[in-house]
Amino acid sequence: MAAAAPAPITPRPLAVWGSFCLLMVLVGLQDRWYAGQGLWPWPLFYEVSAMAVASAVAYWRWRRLARDDAWLGRPLQWFWRVLRWTPLVALVFVLALYGLRHAVRAAFGLSYLHPPWPEVLAYEMLKFAVFYLLFAGVSFALRSYQALAAERLRAERLERLSGEARLAQLTQQMQPHFLHNALNTIAALVHDDPPAADAALLNLSQLLRAASSAAQRPLHPLGDELSLARSYAGLMQQRFGAQRVRLLWDTDAAPALQVPTLSLQPLLENAFVHAAEARSAPTTLQIRAKARAGRLRLEVADDGPGPQAGPGRPGGGVGLANLRERLAALYGDAATLRLAARDGGGCVATLELPADG
Repeated sequence: MAAAAPAPITPRPLAVWGSFCLLMVLVGLQDRWYAGQGLWPWPLFYEVSAMAVASAVAYWRWRRLARDDAWLGRPLQWFWRVLRWTPLVALVFVLALYGLRHAVRAAFGLSYLHPPWPEVLAYEMLKFAVFYLLFAGVSFALRSYQALAAERLRAERLERLSGEARLAQLTQQMQPHFLHNALNTIAALVHDDPPAADAALLNLSQLLRAASSAAQRPLHPLGDELSLARSYAGLMQQRFGAQRVRLLWDTDAAPALQVPTLSLQPLLENAFVHAAEARSAPTTLQIRAKARAGRLRLEVADDGPGPQAGPGRPGGGVGLANLRERLAALYGDAATLRLAARDGGGCVATLELPADG
């Protein structure tokens, strides 16, 4: 297994540690001042040297913290791994600190007088042990917070990737669905009207090229969606005939507004299936795209027999159910899709979503 990366040191914790060291030096000098001792130059050097050696030990321990991250979920094991060598580390600290002080004073031709070594070791090691325990506690809190933040970011990324994969799957499911319906349309034309079937095939080819490109994106401009919807409507109109189906377009919304890919086509399909196909009388479909007060409304209204909802399919069939899932994944509760009776007879399918773009 690869070695764990050292724990990084960022400017903010470095500044905090520097402030802590300055505070400890000032506290030490204050104690000396209260005891009637001088503060310059050697008392200041003693306090600074203590924090310098302590900082070196803290830096060494911090660089090794990543190796213990696997035990963050088990605090007792983590603290045991970090603190088990405290007596040895404390001894090294005292020897390094007093060695530094002896060396610096010797460089100035001075000796360094201090209490007997047993007393120095007992006092300094105990004081360092308290410092080391506090440092371990702070380190555990920081590393736990960092691990939790990293895990949260990973979970959010996985959730986002999962959502994107689900959206891609739903969008891809849409293409076979309307392709099946388009092929049924062409099959119905082949025997009765071969020239119309040829024209429908060309229309379908253009539609599939556009849809294949657009399906790579969960969202695309309203202008592209309207182009897809016109191709699909033209294909279906060839099936029923211009005399039997009339299309009225009212789309003054900004073409750059972002909408879900293949969102208008299911509304058109619902109208063709439940209005035009369900009767022989002429059918008028009105397609609207309006943006008002930060909301975009897409509507497909027909003058057919009214809303049709089969058993177990409230508010539409496969296409609309698929669209509802995609809307929920993209917008949550901010988007709605409704089927309602139209004033004067017929059905109106209304899609509302945030007007972003």
